[in-house]
Amino acid sequence: MAQTIDTELLEKERERLTTSLAEARTNLELVKNQIQQLSGAIGMTDRLITLHKQGNYSKSRANSENENPEKAAEVQKSLEDAAKDMVSQLGDDNRGKVEP
Repeated sequence: MAQTIDTELLEKERERLTTSLAEARTNLELVKNQIQQLSGAIGMTDRLITLHKQGNYSKSRANSENENPEKAAEVQKSLEDAAKDMVSQLGDDNRGKVEP
């Protein structure tokens, strides 16, 4: 038996389509948020990789910079000492305070 197209059938179909559209929009917003979160996480990971490479002078890094890999520990110690000196110069009395 063939179904007849009438206003009631079309209104039900429109309701179904409207609901599907609302669900699709909600899903799209969720996906956009996930994309932003993942992009932020990738950016933060890249930043941490860069910071790690800058602060960790290893034999492999020394080798890649055409330095003597046996001096890597000496260079690392020098970098650590320089960082300690900088921290002591800055002091820790005003940590977290904003200068006016």
